[in-house]
Amino acid sequence: MISLHLTRWLLGYVRFSVVGGSHERFLNYCARSGVNLWDIQGGRDGGACVAVQSYRALRPCARKADAKLKVRERHGFPFATKGIRKRRGILAGAVLFMIVIHLLSLHVWSITVSGNTSIPTEQIEAELVRMGVQPGVLKSKVQPQALQQKLMLKFPQVGWLSVNTRGCSAEIQMQEKVDRPLITGDKGETVCNIKAARTGQILSMDVFTGTPQVSKGDAVVEGQLLISCVVEDNLGYSTLRHAAGKIIAETSRTLTAEVDLKRTEVKPTGKTLTRRCLSLFGTRVPLTFAGKPVGNYRVEGVRTDLKLMNSILPLGVYEEKWTEERTENITLTKQQAIAEAKNQMEQKQKEELKDAKIISASEDSNFADSRLIYTLKVKCEENIAQESEILIK
Repeated sequence: MISLHLTRWLLGYVRFSVVGGSHERFLNYCARSGVNLWDIQGGRDGGACVAVQSYRALRPCARKADAKLKVRERHGFPFATKGIRKRRGILAGAVLFMIVIHLLSLHVWSITVSGNTSIPTEQIEAELVRMGVQPGVLKSKVQPQALQQKLMLKFPQVGWLSVNTRGCSAEIQMQEKVDRPLITGDKGETVCNIKAARTGQILSMDVFTGTPQVSKGDAVVEGQLLISCVVEDNLGYSTLRHAAGKIIAETSRTLTAEVDLKRTEVKPTGKTLTRRCLSLFGTRVPLTFAGKPVGNYRVEGVRTDLKLMNSILPLGVYEEKWTEERTENITLTKQQAIAEAKNQMEQKQKEELKDAKIISASEDSNFADSRLIYTLKVKCEENIAQESEILIK
């Protein structure tokens, strides 16, 4: 029923009245002529509805019945667009609009990447551009299967990846591999000795498993055996175990930091230039008509995509910030060089001596050939026990 009403509205229909004559004879003549009428009403001004293209066929029937026809109402698409059809520009614009929409629907205008945690989105997008997939590309050129294989080969850390095209957008969904946990069995299943990780003098020993080979107060060198994996029981039988223990020794460390007194640094001058452009369907339309500045500039770009109902539109704003820089030759004073060297030394201590207790420290500064060599000698207390696994076939 709905389709019938829709068809009648698209083709157009009129409601008319029968004036004078015999209404019955008129309806009989219409039925013999094969004219389809509906919504027939009786009475003095009775009438019916008929399709526009069939209205002319009613006139012979009306003459035979000595009646006249009077159009009362007009309905349907042809009458609704009667005024518009006279304006060819509007029709041409509507046709052109439909053509443009169809042509735009053949392209991919937005690309979204989801599921990545350790891989930067910018890196994935750059790889897609290298493969020819970017906003504005034809959907027919996007081969999901081939693209999946190429991306999987490029990023081995990806465990699962899919490429889907929906409408004018392409979705890259992925899941990165989860590192398999290191399976470590009981320490008794592996055999290892305890050796000295550094040269020093033993201050204390806590042997958990194994046979100690040194004693408190002994001086040991790096790589020396401290605890053996060979354990002898009361009956004189020897077994191989996973040696374990904590050996605290006093060690000496020498840390060195070098600072150049003369250097070249790049500093901003304070002069900046901001350029904006509108990214529309993959094409950039300048919003700022200032050209690229001449000179030594550092440029940073930020793209802001517009969204509608959580969908990225093929419309965005790209902003570039140009910062002028100049190169300066700087000569540090001795105090500035020493301060910088101490900052470097603090970082080295955090990295290399994080598990050690510093007992004493002595520093030395030596200036030679426009360079500061800063040396720090420290005495530490640290655990020098290091496992050395023994492979037994």
